[in-house]
Amino acid sequence: MKTQLVLPFSEFNLNESQFDHPSRLHGVLHTYRVMAHVLRLGELTGRITEARNAFFAAYIHDMARKHDGYCTQHGTDAANLKLPLYKSLFQQNGASINDLLIIGKATTMHSLGNELPANDPDWYTVAILKDADALDRIRLGENDLNPSYLRLSETHTFVDFAKQLYYKSVSQPGKDFISIMEIGKSLQD
Repeated sequence: MKTQLVLPFSEFNLNESQFDHPSRLHGVLHTYRVMAHVLRLGELTGRITEARNAFFAAYIHDMARKHDGYCTQHGTDAANLKLPLYKSLFQQNGASINDLLIIGKATTMHSLGNELPANDPDWYTVAILKDADALDRIRLGENDLNPSYLRLSETHTFVDFAKQLYYKSVSQPGKDFISIMEIGKSLQD
């Protein structure tokens, strides 16, 4: 039996005002899809604590973007400027002080080109977030996701799902995170 991350998902809705640069490319729907991919990776890997921290990081990961172009700074900015705004929400949902540090690390690392060593204790949290974010590269073009860059073997098993979630969420945009989760569930059935 697979373990699932259980959170009050209705508390994790987003609106454009939370983003420094509201965007169709890196905004609400992209963030919802990344959050959904994190949940799925957590379920597939059984890494629930890491997935919870990656989920929190996914929630804020692109909020501090200033533009839609290539940028390695926005993860650090999100960790420094957005994490303090949402740390009480994360703590109310199980994040410890140490988890907040890991969430900040994952948020920072998601936009950097370098990787953590595999023996780093936070490798799974960062890998889950980076892979979840990479899965949504379909929004940039049909061939923009290069599977050789994916870190987790489990991620390779749902590249097609990520494409379907993107196309369905764009054609029938959900009004909140739960509706995106429902779209994802309908694709799995």
